[in-house]
Amino acid sequence: MKKRAFMLVGILLISIVMSACSSNSKSTTNENETTIIQAEYPVYDTAEEIVDASDLVFSGTVTEIDYESLNVKSETGADSETGLVEATEIPYTIFDISIEKVYKGNVESSSISIKRPGGKIDGQFFVVEGASTIEVGETYLFITQTYENAYPSLLNVTQASFDMSKPEVLNSEQGNARITLSEVLEYLDSIN
Repeated sequence: MKKRAFMLVGILLISIVMSACSSNSKSTTNENETTIIQAEYPVYDTAEEIVDASDLVFSGTVTEIDYESLNVKSETGADSETGLVEATEIPYTIFDISIEKVYKGNVESSSISIKRPGGKIDGQFFVVEGASTIEVGETYLFITQTYENAYPSLLNVTQASFDMSKPEVLNSEQGNARITLSEVLEYLDSIN
Protein backbone atom coordinates (compact mmCIF):
# COMPACT_ATOMS: atom_id res chain seq x y z
CA MET A 1 0.00 0.00 0.00
CA LYS A 2 2.86 2.41 0.86
CA LYS A 3 4.48 1.93 -2.53
CA ARG A 4 1.14 2.60 -4.21
CA ALA A 5 0.68 5.72 -2.09
CA PHE A 6 4.16 6.97 -3.06
CA MET A 7 3.35 6.44 -6.73
CA LEU A 8 0.05 8.27 -6.33
CA VAL A 9 1.80 11.16 -4.56
CA GLY A 10 4.22 11.29 -7.49
CA ILE A 11 1.33 11.40 -9.93
CA LEU A 12 -0.26 14.13 -7.82
CA LEU A 13 2.85 16.27 -7.85
CA ILE A 14 3.44 15.80 -11.56
CA SER A 15 -0.22 16.73 -12.13
CA ILE A 16 0.23 19.88 -10.05
CA VAL A 17 3.25 20.97 -12.05
CA MET A 18 1.60 20.18 -15.39
CA SER A 19 -1.71 21.78 -14.38
CA ALA A 20 0.02 24.89 -13.13
CA CYS A 21 1.84 25.25 -16.43
CA SER A 22 -1.16 24.65 -18.67
CA SER A 23 -4.34 25.27 -16.66
CA ASN A 24 -7.22 26.93 -18.43
CA SER A 25 -9.33 27.23 -15.28
CA LYS A 26 -7.99 30.52 -13.94
CA SER A 27 -9.95 33.27 -12.32
CA THR A 28 -8.95 36.62 -10.93
CA THR A 29 -9.97 37.54 -7.41
CA ASN A 30 -8.63 40.52 -5.49
CA GLU A 31 -5.82 40.92 -8.02
CA ASN A 32 -4.63 37.38 -7.22
CA GLU A 33 -4.75 34.65 -9.83
CA THR A 34 -6.17 31.25 -8.82
CA THR A 35 -5.34 28.02 -10.59
CA ILE A 36 -7.52 25.00 -9.84
CA ILE A 37 -5.41 21.85 -9.85
CA GLN A 38 -6.90 18.46 -10.65
CA ALA A 39 -4.90 15.73 -8.95
CA GLU A 40 -5.04 12.03 -8.21
CA TYR A 41 -4.40 10.77 -4.70
CA PRO A 42 -5.42 7.75 -2.64
CA VAL A 43 -9.10 7.64 -1.65
CA TYR A 44 -10.18 5.53 1.30
CA ASP A 45 -13.49 3.68 1.65
CA THR A 46 -13.58 3.27 5.42
CA ALA A 47 -12.32 4.90 8.60
CA GLU A 48 -10.19 1.79 9.19
CA GLU A 49 -8.45 2.13 5.83
CA ILE A 50 -7.51 5.79 6.21
CA VAL A 51 -6.33 5.42 9.83
CA ASP A 52 -4.33 2.27 9.01
CA ALA A 53 -2.65 4.06 6.06
CA SER A 54 -1.45 6.88 8.35
CA ASP A 55 1.28 6.97 10.96
CA LEU A 56 0.17 10.13 12.80
CA VAL A 57 -3.41 11.06 13.74
CA PHE A 58 -4.07 13.99 16.05
CA SER A 59 -6.51 16.76 16.86
CA GLY A 60 -5.51 20.38 17.16
CA THR A 61 -6.32 24.02 16.52
CA VAL A 62 -4.87 25.77 13.48
CA THR A 63 -2.83 28.75 14.70
CA GLU A 64 -1.36 29.96 11.40
CA ILE A 65 -1.46 29.25 7.68
CA ASP A 66 1.57 29.96 5.50
CA TYR A 67 2.72 29.05 2.00
CA GLU A 68 6.00 27.59 0.79
CA SER A 69 7.40 26.40 -2.48
CA LEU A 70 9.12 23.16 -1.54
CA ASN A 71 11.63 21.06 -3.42
CA VAL A 72 10.11 17.61 -3.05
CA LYS A 73 13.24 15.85 -4.32
CA SER A 74 15.31 14.73 -1.34
CA GLU A 75 17.90 12.25 -2.62
CA THR A 76 19.81 11.11 -5.70
CA GLY A 77 17.86 8.94 -8.12
CA ALA A 78 14.09 8.72 -7.94
CA ASP A 79 12.69 10.36 -4.81
CA SER A 80 11.25 7.71 -2.47
CA GLU A 81 8.28 9.89 -1.48
CA THR A 82 7.23 11.18 -4.90
CA GLY A 83 8.94 9.03 -7.52
CA LEU A 84 10.22 12.19 -9.24
CA VAL A 85 13.71 12.00 -10.70
CA GLU A 86 14.42 15.71 -11.12
CA ALA A 87 14.10 18.39 -8.44
CA THR A 88 10.74 20.12 -8.61
CA GLU A 89 9.42 23.12 -6.66
CA ILE A 90 5.78 22.59 -5.68
CA PRO A 91 3.52 25.12 -3.90
CA TYR A 92 2.31 23.89 -0.51
CA THR A 93 0.10 25.26 2.23
CA ILE A 94 1.70 24.88 5.66
CA PHE A 95 -0.66 24.64 8.63
CA ASP A 96 0.76 25.40 12.09
CA ILE A 97 -1.28 23.51 14.66
CA SER A 98 -1.47 23.51 18.45
CA ILE A 99 -1.93 19.82 19.30
CA GLU A 100 -4.76 18.86 21.62
CA LYS A 101 -4.61 15.04 21.49
CA VAL A 102 -2.49 12.45 19.66
CA TYR A 103 -4.53 9.36 18.72
CA LYS A 104 -1.88 7.50 16.73
CA GLY A 105 1.87 8.00 16.45
CA ASN A 106 4.20 10.22 18.45
CA VAL A 107 4.83 13.96 18.55
CA GLU A 108 7.58 15.43 20.75
CA SER A 109 6.09 18.93 20.91
CA SER A 110 2.78 20.61 21.71
CA SER A 111 2.66 22.04 18.19
CA ILE A 112 3.32 20.79 14.69
CA SER A 113 3.38 22.03 11.10
CA ILE A 114 1.86 19.90 8.34
CA LYS A 115 1.67 20.38 4.57
CA ARG A 116 -0.90 20.00 1.82
CA PRO A 117 -0.35 20.51 -1.93
CA GLY A 118 -1.50 23.88 -3.19
CA GLY A 119 -0.73 27.32 -1.90
CA LYS A 120 0.19 30.87 -2.82
CA ILE A 121 3.36 31.59 -4.77
CA ASP A 122 4.20 35.04 -6.21
CA GLY A 123 0.61 36.24 -5.86
CA GLN A 124 -0.85 33.18 -7.60
CA PHE A 125 -3.01 30.69 -5.70
CA PHE A 126 -2.87 26.99 -6.53
CA VAL A 127 -5.88 25.10 -5.12
CA VAL A 128 -6.32 21.33 -5.41
CA GLU A 129 -9.86 20.64 -6.61
CA GLY A 130 -12.11 19.39 -3.81
CA ALA A 131 -9.69 20.27 -1.00
CA SER A 132 -11.38 20.49 2.39
CA THR A 133 -11.55 23.83 4.15
CA ILE A 134 -9.03 24.36 6.97
CA GLU A 135 -9.19 27.71 8.77
CA VAL A 136 -7.18 29.49 11.48
CA GLY A 137 -8.79 29.23 14.91
CA GLU A 138 -10.72 26.05 14.10
CA THR A 139 -10.07 22.60 15.57
CA TYR A 140 -9.71 19.54 13.35
CA LEU A 141 -8.70 15.90 13.41
CA PHE A 142 -5.74 15.46 11.05
CA ILE A 143 -4.74 12.15 9.43
CA THR A 144 -1.16 12.35 8.20
CA GLN A 145 1.92 10.52 6.99
CA THR A 146 5.32 11.57 8.30
CA TYR A 147 8.54 11.73 6.29
CA GLU A 148 12.14 12.20 7.32
CA ASN A 149 13.34 15.81 6.96
CA ALA A 150 9.96 17.05 5.72
CA TYR A 151 6.66 18.30 7.09
CA PRO A 152 4.08 15.57 7.72
CA SER A 153 1.52 15.45 4.88
CA LEU A 154 -2.24 15.02 4.94
CA LEU A 155 -3.06 11.63 3.37
CA ASN A 156 -5.26 13.35 0.80
CA VAL A 157 -6.97 16.70 0.33
CA THR A 158 -10.58 15.61 0.91
CA GLN A 159 -10.59 12.96 3.63
CA ALA A 160 -7.66 13.68 5.96
CA SER A 161 -9.01 16.62 7.97
CA PHE A 162 -12.26 16.64 9.93
CA ASP A 163 -13.88 19.61 11.68
CA MET A 164 -14.08 18.54 15.35
CA SER A 165 -17.31 20.51 15.85
CA LYS A 166 -19.12 18.54 13.12
CA PRO A 167 -18.80 14.81 13.91
CA GLU A 168 -21.49 13.62 11.47
CA VAL A 169 -20.84 15.95 8.53
CA LEU A 170 -19.58 14.38 5.30
CA ASN A 171 -17.31 16.28 2.97
CA SER A 172 -19.41 16.62 -0.20
CA GLU A 173 -16.30 16.26 -2.37
CA GLN A 174 -15.58 12.71 -1.15
CA GLY A 175 -17.69 11.06 -3.83
CA ASN A 176 -18.47 7.46 -2.88
CA ALA A 177 -15.97 7.34 -0.02
CA ARG A 178 -18.06 8.81 2.78
CA ILE A 179 -16.33 8.78 6.15
CA THR A 180 -17.42 10.83 9.16
CA LEU A 181 -15.37 12.08 12.08
CA SER A 182 -17.49 9.91 14.38
CA GLU A 183 -16.49 6.80 12.44
CA VAL A 184 -12.81 7.72 12.59
CA LEU A 185 -12.95 8.45 16.35
CA GLU A 186 -14.84 5.20 16.99
CA TYR A 187 -12.19 3.22 15.13
CA LEU A 188 -9.35 5.03 16.93
CA ASP A 189 -11.00 4.21 20.28
CA SER A 190 -11.22 0.54 19.28
CA ILE A 191 -7.47 0.29 18.52
CA ASN A 192 -6.25 2.25 21.55
